[in-house]
Amino acid sequence: MNNFKVLPNAFEWLLGLYSDNFERLKRLFDARQMVPGRYLREVEGQPALLLDVLEQQPYTTLLRLSLRFADSMPAEDPESYWRVYHDARQAEVTHCRFDAHRVRLFAPDTPARLIAQYRRRMNSFANKWLEHLLESGYADGHWRLIGGVPEWDRALVIAPGAEEEASGRARSGAQRRSRSPARSA
Repeated sequence: MNNFKVLPNAFEWLLGLYSDNFERLKRLFDARQMVPGRYLREVEGQPALLLDVLEQQPYTTLLRLSLRFADSMPAEDPESYWRVYHDARQAEVTHCRFDAHRVRLFAPDTPARLIAQYRRRMNSFANKWLEHLLESGYADGHWRLIGGVPEWDRALVIAPGAEEEASGRARSGAQRRSRSPARSA
């Protein structure tokens, strides 16, 4: 009797996809070597590729990747938010925007099965998009820093339906700070 599986289960497959996403992103840029800011890569005959390194932590980078089309509204589309886990060599898309429609995960009442299916679809698309970018020549050349971190919507990391709770925590934190006595240096 053989003790091996012919096909991976869905979770194993998703983790494999995250690993593949990491390797493809790594061929485009090394996020660990970049300071937070907005970067641009231009390829002749292709839309400009924008990379926003939003946050840099010791083992994790949060970034936004998008193309800038000259004749499109919004000009940056598709837009994808990524969490890169350097120590685990994984990269996952957390949110996407296609054609001015933002899709967010993790609604409080969403069944786990639907979230997993959506993650697989979204990361599968992102994987194919990264492959297209690599084949279109974006891996060649260098990234040019063109500015600081642009404003980005922190609500993208808050689950739909939890906005009130998050703003309540922010208000109570601000009240605590305003009531605390001033400290002298």
